[in-house]
Amino acid sequence: MFKETLLRATFIHLPGVGEKRERIWWRMGITSWERWLCECNRGTLKHVLTSWRELIEKSIAALREGNAYFFASMLPKVEHWRCYRDFQESVVFLDIETTGTSDDDHITIVGLYDGYHYRTFIRGYNIQDLFEELHGKAIVVTYYGSRFDIPFLQRRFPNIRIPPIHIDLCYLMKRLGYKGGLKTVERQLGIVRDHEIDGLSGWDAVRLWNSYERYNDGYALELLIKYNRADTVNLKPLMEFAYSEMALRLWLSAIER
Repeated sequence: MFKETLLRATFIHLPGVGEKRERIWWRMGITSWERWLCECNRGTLKHVLTSWRELIEKSIAALREGNAYFFASMLPKVEHWRCYRDFQESVVFLDIETTGTSDDDHITIVGLYDGYHYRTFIRGYNIQDLFEELHGKAIVVTYYGSRFDIPFLQRRFPNIRIPPIHIDLCYLMKRLGYKGGLKTVERQLGIVRDHEIDGLSGWDAVRLWNSYERYNDGYALELLIKYNRADTVNLKPLMEFAYSEMALRLWLSAIER
């Protein structure tokens, strides 16, 4: 497989370079930017544009500096997942709960997981701390977040700074043949939830919040947080699976002529 991480073997961000040329270079054993420059200097690569060399050198520098904005702007959004391994220490998994799906509804809970620790941000308590927690992160991973979580956050908090690279697992898993909501895909991969929250849905999350807010039901809030924790923390094994499967498929497509 790739000797380097997949991002370091990525060339589709070069102008005019698509998957076909990228795979040709992989078959030649060019699976890193440094190797590409080496082969370029040796004259192995033909018809190389000056702009390509400059962009490869900028890519090496950007990765060394941890500049996620560079790759967010240069890579097609559907290929942002390739950045996951190289920015793994600056990834946050995110899921929100709301009072509904309309523009008039509110965010009740935001769950964040950095791969080690889960944090809950609750409406009326500490939700503003979310801003600081997201600051400086390179990647945010969600499930259907490009259509729901991220736009909802941006509507409610116009000044919030979302990490530059967004990986929406809903669409990435769909490319791998896994369709449906988060809970459906979890079951397909053998991820089991605690019996207390197994079977709960987003509408149950609304009900639990209403019970907490109207009746000061501490157990309802506790259950809601437990539900959100699963929604958030379970994104990591899905991301690990999706990255490995996508990388494998790319490699196989390169070696199969």
